[in-house]
Amino acid sequence: MSLLTYTNLIKIMKQSTRFRKQTVGKSKELKQIYKEKIVDKKLNIKDTPKNRIKLQGIILKEFRKMDKKVVVPNQPPKVIKQIEKNKTPYGKQSDKNEAETVAKDAVRRDWTIVSDNCFGVAYMKALAKETKKPYESPFFSMFIYAPDYITLLENFDKYMGVTPVAQEVSQDDPMGGKSKYKRKPAKYPVLLLKGSKGDVELHFAHEKQSPQEAIRKWTSRTKRMSMDKKDMFVKMDDRDRFTVELGKRFLALKQFPHKKLFVSQKYKDSLGGNKNVVVMDYKTQGPIGTKTEKLYPIEARP
Repeated sequence: MSLLTYTNLIKIMKQSTRFRKQTVGKSKELKQIYKEKIVDKKLNIKDTPKNRIKLQGIILKEFRKMDKKVVVPNQPPKVIKQIEKNKTPYGKQSDKNEAETVAKDAVRRDWTIVSDNCFGVAYMKALAKETKKPYESPFFSMFIYAPDYITLLENFDKYMGVTPVAQEVSQDDPMGGKSKYKRKPAKYPVLLLKGSKGDVELHFAHEKQSPQEAIRKWTSRTKRMSMDKKDMFVKMDDRDRFTVELGKRFLALKQFPHKKLFVSQKYKDSLGGNKNVVVMDYKTQGPIGTKTEKLYPIEARP
């Protein structure tokens, strides 16, 4: 039986385009990892299917510890078509709920969408089709838990000027999906916007390629985004750890003149009656963002 020597093991691993690009000029570091974590520990290096998985996992884990800086490519090595990504249950539900038409008057006004989840997806797609421009908002195909969303909005300029950080990945968590709101890692990238008010988690629920691709999308769209708050339609709903206190903090955000809070009947007495609040016909929690947009399309700017 042949052995998985350093040369043979790296040759197998470099069949991955992403690994090959990430390790250009890093052969010295890789050899050091192989020596310290495999040879010096006298691990079994027979070429078996089980060992291939095990030894590759060791190399990847230690390499990522050593190479903390995430390299964001200008273009993804392999782009998965939207229809492929949306074969996930979350994606299927979003597609099903997405509005088929968007008010032309609203599109002509060219809103910049800021949202805690997929509300605004249909609008952004229609706007891109109308203007022939790529998406000009990073709040697309992802969601943010309510406490983090309020932190982001209250410190908007600071957090939007930060490049997201990918979390460490492992065999058990290949997407870097660790979250303070979940017991188990998510099966998608959870990026972090680090700031003085704490880390803001960006949950890229539709992203199935890599944390690097999620970073690329967020940063490229943020660069195209208008930072004039008069151009922003800012939306929040009562999902994902929402509370009355968070809703009141949202309504108190004077820097955003065009904002809308969607809540269910549960919050009618505590938050209803405000011109920026829509009380939906749901008892305890509103629907997913795409369905909310379908029910309440984005309006033209006043």
